[in-house]
Amino acid sequence: MGTWNGRLGVVEFATAGTDLDTARIVAARIAILEDDGAELARWDWGSDRAEAVVGEVVQTLRVLMAVGIPIATFDAAAGLTVLDRECRRRQITPWDVFAPVLDPLLLDEILDPAFDGRRSLNAMAERYGVAPGSLAAGRIVREMLARDGLDGSPAHLHDRQRRLDDEWPVAPLDDIRLIEDTQPIPAPAPRPSGTVPVLDFTDSIPVQLEIEAPEEPVEPIVEEVVEGDVEGDVERPPASRRIHVAAAIVTDTAGRAVVVRKRGTTGYMQPGGKIERGESALSALIRELREELGLEVDVDATEFLGSYEAAALNEPGRTVRAEVFALVTDSELHPAAEIDALHWLESPTDVESVELAPLTLDVMLPLWAARRPALF
Repeated sequence: MGTWNGRLGVVEFATAGTDLDTARIVAARIAILEDDGAELARWDWGSDRAEAVVGEVVQTLRVLMAVGIPIATFDAAAGLTVLDRECRRRQITPWDVFAPVLDPLLLDEILDPAFDGRRSLNAMAERYGVAPGSLAAGRIVREMLARDGLDGSPAHLHDRQRRLDDEWPVAPLDDIRLIEDTQPIPAPAPRPSGTVPVLDFTDSIPVQLEIEAPEEPVEPIVEEVVEGDVEGDVERPPASRRIHVAAAIVTDTAGRAVVVRKRGTTGYMQPGGKIERGESALSALIRELREELGLEVDVDATEFLGSYEAAALNEPGRTVRAEVFALVTDSELHPAAEIDALHWLESPTDVESVELAPLTLDVMLPLWAARRPALF
């Protein structure tokens, strides 16, 4: 049976987006539960406080860390990775996560490794006899700590969870460019914390600061994409390296779309290229189309279609994440720089005239097909 029954912090996040590098925290809640599960203190950040949420959440977690209160959060690898990326994006020093974190998902794997049912938050609340809803993760952890198999301090349990996933609780960042704002809108200004909660306890608080920074650096630089709701079932696909690019469906006034082939390769792809550090996707697109095709982009006539992924054509085992734009031009295009040839596709069904990249086949042609009737 567990040996720790002190106060417990609980953090919950509401996020917009499922990609951990680009998702945004839009609301958050931090609470402190007494040893009987009663709520001692709570702070809420709603959508009306979105500009302050990241900095204030991080500072509040630092306060709890300083007084030795462990943190319970459901699927820490998702929520705390998003928090890390938000801090970096907003130029806020990230939370170092040296305080114990208790994740019901991993603790349940320790308690019942043979269980093959649902591990969503609501399903776990039912299994452990906890009311679903706000702060359920903390109360589930309370129930878990009362069972055989979770002996030791929160710091010890933190270490046991880390052995299940060496990238837990924050996945390493592959490329800083992946977290930067790439939409064709101004990047938000840094938003440091303005106010933080004040903790005023009249009795002593058990200190559990036994975790130290890892002696060896975490292995390398791979990135995970997690699909689905943060509070739903968690099934992580294999990690893979991603190439971040800006690409465009460039059509002429006759309704044809251009694809290009790089020197030394055989396949054709959409014009565009890699986004450089500190560069927006739109800026990258403007630069690449000028360099590759001699095309001056009319920004006002350029439409952003969204972010998409596909396998990389020329780099096996890697994935391309493309910020996709569309534009129509009557300019004459000429291959330049690393582009060896260009080819005009007559229609979205023209898939055999040349070898096409997966991004073109799987993403660009369907987007083009959906847009074409309204334009030509």
